[in-house]
Amino acid sequence: MKLDDVRLFAEVVKQGSYSKAALSLGVSKGYLSKQIKQLEAQLEKQLLVRNTRTMRLTSAGEVLFEQSSKLTRFWSDTQTLLNNNEDSIAGEVKCTAPVGLAQYSLWPILSDVMNKHNGLSICLDTGNPTHNLIADDYDFAVRICNAPPEDMIAKKIGQVKYVCCASPEFIALNNSPVTPDQLTDFPCLVLSHWREWTFYKEQLAINIQLQGKLMSSDNEVLKKACLAHKGIARLPRYMVQKELEKGTLVSLFNSYQIETKDVYILYPQISSRPKRIKCVIDAIIEATELI
Repeated sequence: MKLDDVRLFAEVVKQGSYSKAALSLGVSKGYLSKQIKQLEAQLEKQLLVRNTRTMRLTSAGEVLFEQSSKLTRFWSDTQTLLNNNEDSIAGEVKCTAPVGLAQYSLWPILSDVMNKHNGLSICLDTGNPTHNLIADDYDFAVRICNAPPEDMIAKKIGQVKYVCCASPEFIALNNSPVTPDQLTDFPCLVLSHWREWTFYKEQLAINIQLQGKLMSSDNEVLKKACLAHKGIARLPRYMVQKELEKGTLVSLFNSYQIETKDVYILYPQISSRPKRIKCVIDAIIEATELI
């Protein structure tokens, strides 16, 4: 089995068709089809099932595709280690993180690392918080969760603290709730997938289910609406710390604690990690005060 054929197979799966994969690789569709058939013959396993409209992986194809990411990345990392000086930190690091955390907390850390190592480049994906790190070929992920996956190395690097806030203009027009249970009488700006706000006082949990004046999957949208005097928002403190200090937003329910979320850095369990990846991971772990 040739590594090149495995890489061709992986590209066909990622692109979803022979035509798109051929275009991506700069080869003919016929050549691709021939190499995949040759790979299937060598393995004595059918890898793909095709008809005129769709293509799907067989169980053997699923196994090979998952392993292909490890294999191609191993070969790439081996070449980098052989071609670079042992002490140099250069090449690409591919990672994923939620957009808000990436923008407000991770970017200063990554910028500092790149300033120290000119040969280092970083691909930071904020599009999908549930990427499969191995199948999608990511070196690590930063995720907000209270239960990290067991098949990854997971290190807690911080905690997201939330604050309920509103603009002074909104409060002047609408007053402000004194206790969390009064929130249902006010326009609230709510994450569409997290409409229950939990508060704590004297170890007692207070759960408030909200419909929301505005619902969005993006905290940045809710922040802009809050600054535009549209309602009360619960936002990560790192997103609104400057506005709270300037007075353009005002913190509410200061005698209550608000539910928090843990922040983890996750990376695959591999025997050897290139220095460029270890360098970035270590920098993030050491900078937990920024989260």
